[in-house]
Amino acid sequence: MGSSKSYETLKRQWLLLNRIPRRGRKGTKYFQQALGEMGLDVSLRTIQRDLKELSRQFPLVSDDERISGWKWAEDAAVFDIPGMDPHAALAFKMIDLHLGNMLPESCLNFLKPYGRCANEVLAKLENGGVAKWPQKITRISRHLTLESPAIDPLILSAVYDGLLLEKQLELAYNNRTDSKTQPAKVHPLGLVFVDNVAYLVCTFWDYEDLRQIAVHRITSAQVLDEPATLPVDFKLKAYIAKGNFNFPQSEGSIKLECLFDAYVAKHLAESPLNQTQQLKPQPDGKILLTADVEDTAQLRWWLLAFGDQVEVLNPLELRRHMRETCQNMVGMYG
Repeated sequence: MGSSKSYETLKRQWLLLNRIPRRGRKGTKYFQQALGEMGLDVSLRTIQRDLKELSRQFPLVSDDERISGWKWAEDAAVFDIPGMDPHAALAFKMIDLHLGNMLPESCLNFLKPYGRCANEVLAKLENGGVAKWPQKITRISRHLTLESPAIDPLILSAVYDGLLLEKQLELAYNNRTDSKTQPAKVHPLGLVFVDNVAYLVCTFWDYEDLRQIAVHRITSAQVLDEPATLPVDFKLKAYIAKGNFNFPQSEGSIKLECLFDAYVAKHLAESPLNQTQQLKPQPDGKILLTADVEDTAQLRWWLLAFGDQVEVLNPLELRRHMRETCQNMVGMYG
């Protein structure tokens, strides 16, 4: 009987530890209900006694009132069995290095103790390949890297909370073409990072048309109690796939025909534009590229970046645009 009673106590206290929050205190009524949902009928007095006993062994804090609220201490290490292995530690380390600006503050606060634990685990592996992995792999861009625009952390936190809770946002922002601050009530739908700039996809007021706001141009933001109205069947990935972040220059797709130098065409053979791309060698040694693509500002910037290594043949409207751009550059540089 003694052994069975000890097991029940251990099980109950183990479940209690796993229900104690890291942010915001919870009272004994909450823990009683949580244990009840797991099939344990426990009195409030027993839970109070368990929590006080556990606080002698673990970094738990209470508000010292008659009906105490409990939480983990801010600097408490991760409590987990089995403990974090090196591969899990590496995963948390890579999240910290590469996803920090894409997670809401509530998630980052939740991950902090895991990050500290990950650093401790990796620090003990002085000669381990896993510990050195963050120094052996990274991601860079061939584009000119610009400094990220400054964003008020409180504004970014409000945007994240609005998205997370699906609540309306009351904000003020500056248009790119107008320095005057404009007020707005928006329904946040998604956040898209384009290189180093974050854009909030949303609808304004009671309108249904989708808009994009550069987050660094928001001068104030407050989460409202009213729920956000989400368009039926809205999917962020589908919205992006339609080219809404590519600044379309014409309706629909175009049949692109270009003559590339052979050296450049070799790169395109390895990394094609899309599945419709075809490359055909020409008698003069150049390579004819054909592909069905969207006519976007990004496409035109990409073509111009090749300079005299590419000649656009079709469509004629795109060829005319390239010719006029080059003529303007000649006039500018003399």
